[in-house]
Amino acid sequence: MRKVSVKTIDIHGFTPDQAKRIVEFEVQRAVSGSKLLIIHGSNRGTALRDMVRSLSSPRIKEIMPCFANDGETTIYLN
Repeated sequence: MRKVSVKTIDIHGFTPDQAKRIVEFEVQRAVSGSKLLIIHGSNRGTALRDMVRSLSSPRIKEIMPCFANDGETTIYLN
């Protein structure tokens, strides 16, 4: 069984444009089949959360909100 690589990226404090560049960079450099745990927060608005959850890339297989914590989203990669 293959171990899945998980990388955590905290984008608190960044503007949506800055955060998008960071996440898109990490999506491109991540290992195929891995996942990214994006910590965007939820207490000070939804701009970062909405940006992460609307990303599109051929490398992105699925984007899943964390049901236990609305301040996190997991991106599964192809």
